[in-house]
Amino acid sequence: MRLRLLLISLLILPTYAVSVSLTIGSALNRPPYILEDTGSGLEIDIIKAAFREMGLPVNFKFYSRKRQLLYFNKERVDAVMTMSTLNGVRGYWSDSYIEYTNVAISLASRQLKINSIAELQNYSIIAFENAHILLGPEFAAVAEKATYNEVDNQLSQNNMLYLGRVDTVVADRYVFNYLNNFVEKNLDSQQAVSYHLVFPRTPYRMVFHNSVARDIFNQGLAKIKANGIYEALVAQYLGSA
Repeated sequence: MRLRLLLISLLILPTYAVSVSLTIGSALNRPPYILEDTGSGLEIDIIKAAFREMGLPVNFKFYSRKRQLLYFNKERVDAVMTMSTLNGVRGYWSDSYIEYTNVAISLASRQLKINSIAELQNYSIIAFENAHILLGPEFAAVAEKATYNEVDNQLSQNNMLYLGRVDTVVADRYVFNYLNNFVEKNLDSQQAVSYHLVFPRTPYRMVFHNSVARDIFNQGLAKIKANGIYEALVAQYLGSA
């Protein structure tokens, strides 16, 4: 019934006010992209702004990645965000709305020379959840050969690096830098680090249960990119485009 009402509401946009809002399944806290406590962050605000341009209200539910996908498949949410086609999810895919800047990070004092993804296999790695899927087959091969672990709580990546328990962290550089504000108090998060720029930028999309909602989002996204709202949000959260 909810999906039927939603489709009717979407199809009559923008002639009538929409009484049914979209519910979007988000990942858990991932600053500065997703700030769960305040329901904000770069990704959240981009999505809100795109739908606001089209007059459609949205709300967000925050889940682990596994529950995010489970509830989408059970149609308990209308869409899920921060998705890659490599996830293998079936639905209606939006245009790319954000790119993450994934890098390999090491302590500068180690003076590690890492110029390619393949060279990471020589070091221990702690990566974000599903990195072996999302960062492509070459990194997946590295994950098979290296001392490798993935974590859902990315703050543990910072802690492990500053403790000297891992050679490299694979993460978005903005997430890593933001989480430096919350490392264990006995750790020196002011230690210099090296960013090894071996990964291409990672684009993410939304996946919807119906094409009408997807098209509305794409239209709103195009509008905020044209009118400067998108660029302003990127500057607000990342400091530069």
